[in-house]
Amino acid sequence: MMRSISLLESFVVVVLLIVPAFAKTPEYLVKHLNRSPEGVYGGGFIVREVIHPKNDPVNPGFSTAYVILKPHSKTKPHRLLESSQVYFVIKGRAILHVASKSIAVTPNTAIYIAPGVWQWAENPYDNDFVFLCIVSPPWSKNEEVVKGKH
Repeated sequence: MMRSISLLESFVVVVLLIVPAFAKTPEYLVKHLNRSPEGVYGGGFIVREVIHPKNDPVNPGFSTAYVILKPHSKTKPHRLLESSQVYFVIKGRAILHVASKSIAVTPNTAIYIAPGVWQWAENPYDNDFVFLCIVSPPWSKNEEVVKGKH
């Protein structure tokens, strides 16, 4: 015969399971851009994952990347299947193609892109286009679809 667990015993079990998980998470994280891994994603963006749960001991529910598109270059059309994105332009100019719209973006501009929406960017200008990309839930290579990539 199984004994039922009291409310107090349930509380103790929950605390024992949850508290150690929180104890491992720091109260804050300071990380320099140069310590962030770099890769090429989004069909051609140079990306440094500034804060990402797969690389860092925190999980704020989103990831943040520092992204560059070099002058006179463009990305391939791509989309994230499940995550939404916010681009916040730091410097430079570019043309973002989101769904069926083309948007000229400049510094101090924020752009929201819903999950599943096709997008690509072009930088026809002489300077780097630089922005922060906040992705929620955190970015995953598994959900990125790039047209023309097998």
